[in-house]
Amino acid sequence: MKLRSVHIRNFRNLKDVYVVFSGIGVIVGENDSGKTNFLHALRLVLDPQAIRLRLDLSETDINDDARVAGELWFSVTMEIGDLQRHPDVETCFKERIDIDENETFVTIEGKYERGEDGVYSFTNVVKPPAERHNDPIPMKPRMFRAIPFHYLSALRDSERDMRATGRSALAQLLDDVDFSDVEEDVRGYLHSANVALGASADVNELAQGITSHMTQLLPGGQSQVKLTVSDEDSLAIKRGIRLGLQKFTDGSVVDISRHGTGIQNIALIALFRHRVEAGSFGIPILAIEEPEAHLHPHAQRNLFRDLAEMVVPVIVTTHSPEIVKHADPLRLVLFRTIEGATHPFQLDPTKISDDDLKFLAQLMRGGRSELFFARALIIVEGQSEVLAFPEFVNALGCDLDRDGISVVNAECNNFAFILKSCSSSQFSIPAVVTYDTDGLKDTNNLLKEAYRAGLIDRETRDAGSNNTDGIVTIRREILDSVGWFAAEDCFEEEVCKHGYLDVVLQAIINNDPDHHSDHRALENFLRDEGHTADHQGVSAFIKKRATLKVPVARAVASAVKDVMRVPPCYANTIRKAVLQSQGGLRVDQNFEKQACQSGFLDVLLNAIREQGAFDQYKAFCAEHEIVRNEVGVPGFIATETSQTLRPITKLAVADAVAECRCTDYADEIRRTDF
Repeated sequence: MKLRSVHIRNFRNLKDVYVVFSGIGVIVGENDSGKTNFLHALRLVLDPQAIRLRLDLSETDINDDARVAGELWFSVTMEIGDLQRHPDVETCFKERIDIDENETFVTIEGKYERGEDGVYSFTNVVKPPAERHNDPIPMKPRMFRAIPFHYLSALRDSERDMRATGRSALAQLLDDVDFSDVEEDVRGYLHSANVALGASADVNELAQGITSHMTQLLPGGQSQVKLTVSDEDSLAIKRGIRLGLQKFTDGSVVDISRHGTGIQNIALIALFRHRVEAGSFGIPILAIEEPEAHLHPHAQRNLFRDLAEMVVPVIVTTHSPEIVKHADPLRLVLFRTIEGATHPFQLDPTKISDDDLKFLAQLMRGGRSELFFARALIIVEGQSEVLAFPEFVNALGCDLDRDGISVVNAECNNFAFILKSCSSSQFSIPAVVTYDTDGLKDTNNLLKEAYRAGLIDRETRDAGSNNTDGIVTIRREILDSVGWFAAEDCFEEEVCKHGYLDVVLQAIINNDPDHHSDHRALENFLRDEGHTADHQGVSAFIKKRATLKVPVARAVASAVKDVMRVPPCYANTIRKAVLQSQGGLRVDQNFEKQACQSGFLDVLLNAIREQGAFDQYKAFCAEHEIVRNEVGVPGFIATETSQTLRPITKLAVADAVAECRCTDYADEIRRTDF
């Protein structure tokens, strides 16, 4: 059996969410993106124990926008398929079975709406096949039993669920256990244990002491207090069963509650797995929130592989890159909040090739699964940029983690599969590319990547294939048109040209402090090639001695906080990624603060200088004892004396946003008033 699809409308922040499942479904997304609400909606429909959840529903569970539009209802519709493999389950739904080629399936809908009496209620029905006009029929107990829904919440209490009382996981398993064949023996052993305990002089003295006081308060005075190991009646025996773990064959059995939370979590999932597999009737659906809770990475991976091998529908929600890295890319579902509503994103297997899926899986296995948690990506040329970019980001006043941005190594310019997977029709993760122009001199590889990613057509790609005069300019203009950012020649030349030349020279010296062979080689190279120790000469030398690239990048990264300069191409790359991660800049009372946090602090400072107000700005900071520019600039512009600056600085930011090739965002800023 499989869960084919789920369609949720108007439930909380799930305005219109449609998800297709195949095998184990892995749902990722930021906090409050709707993952828990999604599983809660499934419980409302399929979990027979969710009666209280249905009774707790109110009009506030209807999506806010839907209520405003007068849609006073929500619905959860799911297709459960592959029923032809399970005749006993298929029989439960009889005339409501639908067929898709050779697969039989059934459509179940739960709906919350107001009845004719004005009272809201939640109903579960089985819908007729699409081509029939039968009325839906209510879900019957046998139907619930045929597709039982087992749910483990992120806030699970492992100790509570492993007690043999109430509706705990262990208690429900024990309900099906018949231990009548050993009951008398167990009672006999418990009686012997109680007698043995009572034989202790101290224990007997304590019991007699308590008895003497109690008999004065009880009618008849005939009661006798006993200290016992356990009650000896059948129900007490069952309630007293505990789950113990013997980690070694010669070790003692220790109650599971005395083990760490990770072991307790594994044990609880094992209980649910057994419930799933031991059911005598029906095919269950298992949903687990954050199965990685309290587990170290190896245990997370092992647990996920175990869940993925189950032959029943499994849905997990997770924040763990360790779990995502081992998932099938086609089974990932990304939940993202856009303007207050949850939107699901999945790969469309008809629009992405098997090779692209293979490369994507390799990227995930290689430890880059975090990109699926990102709101935007920066794709860079190589390891040098990976090392330096986090410091460039900090220097601009941005924050990769706050803005949900991941920096991805292009791995020898093989990254079209990333762009395709992250396109608007797939996972819809904006990606910004920066590249070195030295690669445009000899090959057309970058245009080929743009073509494979669907950014340019074949004719445009081939326009850069000919080895003609000005081919570098032609190729660069094409890549400019798709919004990529070019470093002049290479990373080393770019940083040397923009304030880091001395840092790079010192890194070359420090790379071999004892023998100075790198420094001498640099001097010889410059002399022999007719170069000087400028940005072009030094970068040309590093190209010939590639082992210097990483030490140089590390030195640049360490020096950023002192030099505080970011090459323009990289600054624009970072700014564009930040803008895309947050959907542009809102023109409101926090505009200047947002602009500073998005990397435009220097733009605002330059605008203040150009208006001749920099001395006033410094006086304002001194008066208010402000030393941080990202605080002082918004505060100064917001003062009454500086209100005339606001429209001017806004336009300056709009122009800078346009330089990042975000013209839509720039136009929105220009036409929106405070």
